[in-house]
Amino acid sequence: MKKIKISLLQIEGKKLPIYNAKLIKKLLNNSLKFKPNLICLPECSNIITKDKEFLYHNTTFQKDCPVLKECIDFSKKNKVYINIGSLLLKKEGNSKLLNRSFFINRSGKVIKYYDKIHLFDVKINKNEIHKESDLFYSGNKIAYVKTYFGKIGLTICYDLRFPNIFQKLTKKGAKIILVPAAFTVPTGKDHWEILLRSRAIENTSFIVSAAQCGNHHGGRKTYGHSMIINPWGKIIKKGSKFQTIINATINIEEINQIRKKMPSIKNQKKF
Repeated sequence: MKKIKISLLQIEGKKLPIYNAKLIKKLLNNSLKFKPNLICLPECSNIITKDKEFLYHNTTFQKDCPVLKECIDFSKKNKVYINIGSLLLKKEGNSKLLNRSFFINRSGKVIKYYDKIHLFDVKINKNEIHKESDLFYSGNKIAYVKTYFGKIGLTICYDLRFPNIFQKLTKKGAKIILVPAAFTVPTGKDHWEILLRSRAIENTSFIVSAAQCGNHHGGRKTYGHSMIINPWGKIIKKGSKFQTIINATINIEEINQIRKKMPSIKNQKKF
């Protein structure tokens, strides 16, 4: 298959998994009008808050997550791939949480998961201070998945600032790299589009980014502006700051055409 239909669910995430499960179920059903081959959700799809204590007490274990269940059921029923950008989950016998991305095949089976490698430890300003390493485990392995239209690489949000992970996924054969996010507003305004387009250009790959948007529990705010970008760095489709579904059709053959014109992957030197 050369042409792939992709739907991004840009959500204004709620404070509890059960609320997000209901929201996502509604948007998944609405996406069927476009008949997508792949549906992508953002980071923190089950719970998002600025309150660390609230977060820890209201996350679930993977087996109990209502968002995961909804996505598995929907995928199985409608024969569509789904990437849950990430779920924040408890881990048996451990005090820290997981920030885990899930890729579900068209039979409703989780065929790959990816634990976020780069944790968001920053002090942007007095109101935007994040220390994910206090609460989350860091992953240590890249992840990609084989589909009938090619390999797809998995990343999460802050990974976007580290080009090496994208290069490694590209060398593994990834033609599409997913970047689900819950980007802050200050960094989103200044860096989001530039970074996404840079990763697409550097790797001559499609970059697909479903993002959280709006205002969340505890005063957390996210930037939105989900995007689908082609291997030349051109924005195919872009969301705004509001909750929405972004639909676009991409042609995977563009990668071969652009890599013939700009063979930067082939010409890269080791030093």
